[in-house]
Amino acid sequence: MLSRFLKFVLVTFSFLYVNTGGYDDKTFRAAVYEHATVPPNREVVVTRQEALEYMTKNLEVYRKVTEEARLQSVDIIVFPEDGLTYMGHTRKSIRPYLEYIPDPKREQWNPCENPQKYPNTEVQHTLSCLAKNNSLYIVANMGDIQPCASNDTCPPDHHYQFNTDVVYDSSGTLIAKYHKINLFFEFMFDPSTSEEAVSFETPFGTFGVFTCFDILFRNPVVVLMKERGVSNIAFPTAWMDTPPFLAAVQFHSAVAAAFGVNFLAANMHNPRYRFQGSGIYSPEGARAYYYNNSVSSGGKLLVSDLNILRTNLLSEKHTLNDEASVVDPLINDSEQQVFQDETFGDVFNYVVLSKSSGKARVCHNKLCCTASYKSLENIKELFALGAFDGLHTKEGTYYIQVCGIVRCKTNNKSSCGEGSVVSNTYFTQLTLSGTFRSPYIFPEILLFGEDTFQLAPPNNWSYANGVLEAMNGLEQPLLSFSLFSRDYDYDLLLTSSSAKQKVTEIAFSLLLLTFLLKC
Repeated sequence: MLSRFLKFVLVTFSFLYVNTGGYDDKTFRAAVYEHATVPPNREVVVTRQEALEYMTKNLEVYRKVTEEARLQSVDIIVFPEDGLTYMGHTRKSIRPYLEYIPDPKREQWNPCENPQKYPNTEVQHTLSCLAKNNSLYIVANMGDIQPCASNDTCPPDHHYQFNTDVVYDSSGTLIAKYHKINLFFEFMFDPSTSEEAVSFETPFGTFGVFTCFDILFRNPVVVLMKERGVSNIAFPTAWMDTPPFLAAVQFHSAVAAAFGVNFLAANMHNPRYRFQGSGIYSPEGARAYYYNNSVSSGGKLLVSDLNILRTNLLSEKHTLNDEASVVDPLINDSEQQVFQDETFGDVFNYVVLSKSSGKARVCHNKLCCTASYKSLENIKELFALGAFDGLHTKEGTYYIQVCGIVRCKTNNKSSCGEGSVVSNTYFTQLTLSGTFRSPYIFPEILLFGEDTFQLAPPNNWSYANGVLEAMNGLEQPLLSFSLFSRDYDYDLLLTSSSAKQKVTEIAFSLLLLTFLLKC
């Protein structure tokens, strides 16, 4: 009798576990995979079969990773941008890798159960079966080809090619697809023709999905937060590190903190070209992240539990601070004068932090930044407080305001704009604020340890009302301590994504011309 009762309890528990995805009513388990994609030959146009053979090698890695995730009771897993095709294709060379992806809003399709519905959809069949066989949600990136009629927007080859994120639920059904809106030197793809922000529902919260460069623009980011009320973001990316303010783990964790969302960032792993840095981020900080800049390193699966969130800081029940932070009109402790240096194409105003502790202030245009600081000992390395308020135009066009304490690359002031990738200076107290015009402020902390970038643990810092603080110090040497703000209302008025793409193409051509002239 007892054995029958125990069997009943075990079966009942197993049923409930499977049908709730392994999560309770407070948490769910998320995973991201940083994938080391092996580049195909992009200089020739291969056959569909050759393209499939290449993608199958990557899908086999996805299969092993997904099965490992299932053993850890994962509810949702995110794979990186370009993980199946790699980057740098031409419009013709990417064509054999593309598949027609139907609109899940117009029809319900489970590729695993009905693989013959559309021809040449082997990748979708595999991803669908991975989701179904492992009872989890999958977010992956691939290429979508869509026919179009001859009109003003239809490309000369009579079809659209989109950089696309696909989402499968735990039964293998395609529930969402997103066409990347803001392309980044992706001449093989067309920007989204609808510019539609995309979200999807799960038992553990509403998710928004977008890709890489999209993160810097109002659409889809703010649209998803304010209009859809998403509380989680699935983020496939191929992100090239750009310190001191746009390293992958640094910026992606800051977005989670600024908007009060769970953020699942899966990056490509190619340290030789500075593509690395994935993480699972909560509003309080990183739950798990991977940053390995060794060229001999490989991919990595990250798994972590996250609280189920039903709102974000832009939803109806919450509002971000709309008032500029109050900055004391203090005089710099240092007698150093303001100097200028270029940081990622933008000319910042800087002042040196010349003492072991004190306060500093620097302004640029209408932005003034103030910092108070205290180091563990006399500062032997060069640190500076910088400010920039203006339209950023290098590798993209968007308006930013930035306050940042940075470790200069050398002890020469002319190196402060480059930022350093190493540091030996510990700070025991830091506070940073600025007179930001926009409420969209991303708090960033980047540290150095064990020959790599590191993030500050959640209990080491706080952010509220435009003020970033580490009152009890940081456990690792500092690389940068910054507030990066986007002012969407001051963006250059570009009327369409095609116009944005045109600006990017011109910028790329100028960069290429400069490179050729230098050579």
